[in-house]
Amino acid sequence: MSSKGYIVVSGCKKCGRCRAICPVFALTRNSDDRPKIDHDLCNRCMLCVKCCPNKALIYME
Repeated sequence: MSSKGYIVVSGCKKCGRCRAICPVFALTRNSDDRPKIDHDLCNRCMLCVKCCPNKALIYME
């Protein structure tokens, strides 16, 4: 885990797996049902990135 960087959402198909797996509840839904990441809560554990079947969550340094 890096203390820098953040996770971005690109190409989400709205399956909801990332929201269900986040241990710190840093993912919520935005108005079109895509995940929105609260970067203040996110600890960059990468569980959401690893579980996404569409590779829509990307870690950026």
